[in-house]
Amino acid sequence: MSAPSLFGSRDERIVEPRSLLSSIGEVAYSWDIGSDTLSWGPNVAEVLGPVAATVLQRGLAFAGLVEPGSGRSRYDAIFSSGGHDVGDGAVYRTRYAADLAGRKMWIEDAGRWFAGIDGRPARARGVLRLERAVRPEELASSDTDLCDRDALVERVDELLAEHLPAERPVVVLIAAIGELSRLNADFGHEGTEEIIEEVRQRLHSVMRRRDQLMHYSGNRFAILLTGCPANQIEAAAQRFVKAVARSAVETSRGIALTRLRVGAALAPDLSRHGSMLVKAAENALAGAEAAGLDNAVIARRPLVAEAGGVAPRLDLEAVAALNERKVRLAFQPVVTAKDRTFAFNEALLRVERPQGDFLAAAELVPLLERRGLVGLFDHRVLELAMTHLAQRPEAILSINVSPRTLAEADWIEGFEASARANPAAAKRLIVEVTETATIADPERMAKLLIRIKQRGARIAIDDFGAGHTSLRHLRAFPIDILKLDGAFTQNLRRSTDDRFFVRTLLELAHHLGVETVAEWVDDELQASMLCDWGVTYLQGHLVGKAELSLPGEAQDRPPLRATA
Repeated sequence: MSAPSLFGSRDERIVEPRSLLSSIGEVAYSWDIGSDTLSWGPNVAEVLGPVAATVLQRGLAFAGLVEPGSGRSRYDAIFSSGGHDVGDGAVYRTRYAADLAGRKMWIEDAGRWFAGIDGRPARARGVLRLERAVRPEELASSDTDLCDRDALVERVDELLAEHLPAERPVVVLIAAIGELSRLNADFGHEGTEEIIEEVRQRLHSVMRRRDQLMHYSGNRFAILLTGCPANQIEAAAQRFVKAVARSAVETSRGIALTRLRVGAALAPDLSRHGSMLVKAAENALAGAEAAGLDNAVIARRPLVAEAGGVAPRLDLEAVAALNERKVRLAFQPVVTAKDRTFAFNEALLRVERPQGDFLAAAELVPLLERRGLVGLFDHRVLELAMTHLAQRPEAILSINVSPRTLAEADWIEGFEASARANPAAAKRLIVEVTETATIADPERMAKLLIRIKQRGARIAIDDFGAGHTSLRHLRAFPIDILKLDGAFTQNLRRSTDDRFFVRTLLELAHHLGVETVAEWVDDELQASMLCDWGVTYLQGHLVGKAELSLPGEAQDRPPLRATA
């Protein structure tokens, strides 16, 4: 069966990828978890409707839209995924019901999270897909302690205003039922609801009269303690943990053993603001979940750094590494889809630390962009890549260039000078520009890309598919390769909508006469489907992870070569 056509018989009418995405109810997003900044594809309003901008801009605020008991929020799915990012991200996937400005919808939410310097999730990229409207009987509505996250923050602020002037401390405990996804798989939606209700009752049974309990975000409860000093937080948390674990929960679907994980934040020691306390307790809970701890994790000041303030000396450490020539390249192979022969390597930035490990790119690159330093590293990557190509005449490399760097004249002038000095190497270089980089000033971007092409390098549009770039602009850009956003290709096994969308993007690329790379290819079924649909190249764990060359070796030697 041939792929659905994007074009009319005479190519008179072309459907934009953005319109196509909206028609299947999908929108791409990225989430800077450290600053809680959430960014969406340009069709977010068309898919989600009139959701408040303040909710769309913050990841935890968006999690507050999740209907309690319906499933894990994105935050919960990421921090309880159990995955480990080795450089290419770790998969997360969840399904929940959300209240989208009065319209309750079932949502599938999937993507990859990328680790920060501490190994914990720092950034995420994924796709949200609307499934269908929620039927009234599907959601429980009898819990009088239900609230959304905004209401929780408001309640905390009220307690702070009441008790802090009297010098009475306030503790926010965020408790979560462990392994809710497993319970849901074992007992079904109805059984899980019974478990959640039993846990609520057990928590109520050991509360002091002045404490408050709220249920929010699926498997989460907030317990607000007043007059609880710091040295009594652990004992208070253990009271709730033991109440939940004291015996199995009997449901209509069977008997379940449940555990409670707890994160805590104390006012005024940590903060005097409800939003900061709730976020800190949620971050502490994530640590308890990741480590499988039965005791409470109490938030400390580093867990609530302001946006842009995570690892405040990370930029200085990176610049020091740059000055000490400790910036290196890692290589991830890209192979032909038909026979899996090696085609080229993508060169990825790695910054070595004094301890011998490497700064996490997911956290480092956005920080460097915010501080205006990313251009220094893009210059160094270009220098390393051209040296690599000059030393190995058969090598082909692709490099990523930040939109901020392209906006400055220095990089393009440096590239042209390097290409004049070694034109043979420039012809084996591929410059990758993200799709979002093309939207601010398309005409200027087209001129910059033409200058790069004139020196022999090829141009790739990275993370393509979110609908930022119009077809008119695509035609104006001298593009050689479109790299399909892995957030769409990773879900081919489960989503007929994503299969339709990816096949249509491949047809678009064929119409434009450009090659294609499918990112995040992790299994043979994905690879087989993509190959059948005409993708040119594959990239992902199936064909090779990003690897550093060994000390003492020439960095231009590809560390991995995929075989058929």
